[in-house]
Amino acid sequence: MVDAHRHRQRALAVALAAGLPISAVFLWLAVRDADLGAVARTVGEARPAPLAGALACLALVYWLQAVRWRRIARVEVGRRRVLELVIAAVAVNNVVPGRVGDLLRARWISRAGNLPGGRGLASVVLDRGSDVIVLTGLLLVSLPLVTDEPWVDRIVVAAVAVAACFVAGILAAHAYARRRPRERRAERKLLRRLARDTLDGLSEPVRPLEGVLLLVLGVGAWLAWAGAASFCAWSVGIELSLVEAVFVTGAINLGVAIPSSPGFVGTYQWLAVSALALFGVERGAALAFAVVLQASWYIPTTLLGGALLVARMRGRARVSASRRGRSRGAEGVRHSCLTPGAVDIDGSGTRA
Repeated sequence: MVDAHRHRQRALAVALAAGLPISAVFLWLAVRDADLGAVARTVGEARPAPLAGALACLALVYWLQAVRWRRIARVEVGRRRVLELVIAAVAVNNVVPGRVGDLLRARWISRAGNLPGGRGLASVVLDRGSDVIVLTGLLLVSLPLVTDEPWVDRIVVAAVAVAACFVAGILAAHAYARRRPRERRAERKLLRRLARDTLDGLSEPVRPLEGVLLLVLGVGAWLAWAGAASFCAWSVGIELSLVEAVFVTGAINLGVAIPSSPGFVGTYQWLAVSALALFGVERGAALAFAVVLQASWYIPTTLLGGALLVARMRGRARVSASRRGRSRGAEGVRHSCLTPGAVDIDGSGTRA
C-alpha cells in the first residue's frame, strides 16, 4: 500500500512537472499584447441570458455523455448515478493532473455495476475513443469551410492518427480475444486479469443499431457543446456561425490533449484565441470568450463534483462506522455467552 501510494504521488509530480511549464508557455502566448484590463471588463459585463443558455447546453452535454457511457459499460445502474460519476470525474480532472478522474470513474463504474476492474477501464477507453472519433469528424467537416492554417492541420493529423490507433487497438483486441479464449482466470495474477478483462471489454461486439445510437449520442453531445460555445461568444459580443462553432469545438477539445496543468489552463486560452483569430476576432475579445467559456463548465463541475465526492466519502465513512459498531456488538455478545459458569451442553445453549 505504501509503495502504491508513493508511486501515485510520483506520477502526479511528474504530470505537474511536465504540464505546468507547457501551460505557462501557452498562457503567455494567449495573453501577450492583450489589454487585460479590457478583458476583465468584458468578462464582467458578459450578458447573463446567453450564459444561462450555455449552462443549459453544457448540462445536456454531460447528460448525453452519461447515457452513452452507461450503454457502453452495459451496466444496470441508473442514469442519474452514472451522470454523478461523470461530473465527479470531471471535477477530479479539474484539480488533479494526469486525467486521474478517468481512472477513478473506471473504478467507480466497476463497483457500481459489479464489473471486473478491466471491464470498467475498457468502458472509459471506449468512451474517450468515441469522443476522439466524433471530434475528429466534426473538425474534418468544418475545416474546408474555415481555414488552412498549419497549426490546425497539425491538430487534424494528430487527431486522425489517434483515432486510427484507437480503431487498430479495438481490432487487435478482437483478434486476440478470438485466438486466445480465456482460461484459468482465477489462477492469473492481478495485472494479467486486469489486462485480459480490459481486452475482453474492448472486444465485445456492438450491434449495428447500437453503434449508430452511440454515434448519435456522441455527435449530439458535442453539437450541444458547440451551442454552449456560441452562447458564450454571444455573451461577450462575438457572433459565431454554426460551422465556426463546430470548428472551435473540435479545435479546443482535441487540442487540450496536450499535456498541461489541471483544468487545461493555458492551452485552453491559446487554442480559443488562435481559433477565433481565424474569424477576425481581436485578441482581447477572444481571450474574454475563452475565460467565460472555461468558467461556464469549470466552476459548476468543480463545485458540484466536489460536493458529490464529499457526500460519497461521508456515506462510506458512515457505512464503515456502522459495520464497526455491529462487529463490536457481536463480539460483546460472544464474550457474554462464554462467561465462567456458562457451559453449552450438546450445543443446546442450556446451562449446567
